Amino acid sequence: MRVASCLALFLLALIAVSFPPEPGHAQSCADDYISVETITGKIVEIDPAPDPFPTADIYMTGPNPCTRMWLQALKADAARCHVGDQIEAKGIVTMDPENATWELNPERNDYMMLGKDFTCG
Repeated sequence: MRVASCLALFLLALIAVSFPPEPGHAQSCADDYISVETITGKIVEIDPAPDPFPTADIYMTGPNPCTRMWLQALKADAARCHVGDQIEAKGIVTMDPENATWELNPERNDYMMLGKDFTCG
């Protein structure tokens, strides 16, 4: 009986370790210029800057209260995404009062980079 109980506990512990919980995704808008958030939404608009500027603004849905967000990416990266695609972006969330939207900024670079800072598809 004691061996069976020990074996059952061992198997239960092994199962718990084998299936770790999925990583959580923050869905908030801290607007503190420090917190790095992961936001998941849908692309609602892609607005390339006029030439010779190398960037495009990608507008996306976000959680309340930042239901409309945008990020700035290189045109080549933005061209690989489409309106209606699911997008997941990781960066620093700030309020853009001039446009009444929320901005998602990269942690280190000037622009959000496809594959590093965001994915779409």
